[in-house]
Amino acid sequence: MRLQAARGEIILGYVDESGFSSTPNNRYAWTQRRDVHAVTALRSKRVNVMGCLLSTNQFITSCLEESVCSTWFYAYLLGIAQRVKQAYDIPLILILDNASIHRSKKMKALRELLESEYSTRLYFIPAYSPELNRIEMVWKQMKYHWRDFKVMSADQIKDWVYNVSSQFGVKYMFNF
Repeated sequence: MRLQAARGEIILGYVDESGFSSTPNNRYAWTQRRDVHAVTALRSKRVNVMGCLLSTNQFITSCLEESVCSTWFYAYLLGIAQRVKQAYDIPLILILDNASIHRSKKMKALRELLESEYSTRLYFIPAYSPELNRIEMVWKQMKYHWRDFKVMSADQIKDWVYNVSSQFGVKYMFNF
């Protein structure tokens, strides 16, 4: 989905973070009466993923085995803006929620840089409105539908996230 701006086209990007653990989110399972459904535990770090769903049907991700802080987020947004400027050279609007790392003091300086150097603007959705950020649908699909119900190491999760993002729109897609 490309939108027409006053002087040309723009690209929309829906940005957010999500975390994936070694064990999949609990789904319904059938077991024999009085038996407990068991999944083998694997100790592994949580993998935090920063993602951007672009209106060009690209899904750009970056994985971390540590908490996402405003420094990491700053670098991620800068990379997205550079990538879009280089590939399309048209304005980009990034839609974000109001997480504290999105509104930190470091981000204020970045906002000015993004606007002046990369024609990129940040738009914050209203509080408690995750349904307005389309990337939330991607996270839900990844956690509950596209991920196999098996235990994965951190490296396997990273490989799987890369696979989803590189095949988004081909193997992994939405049908509305």
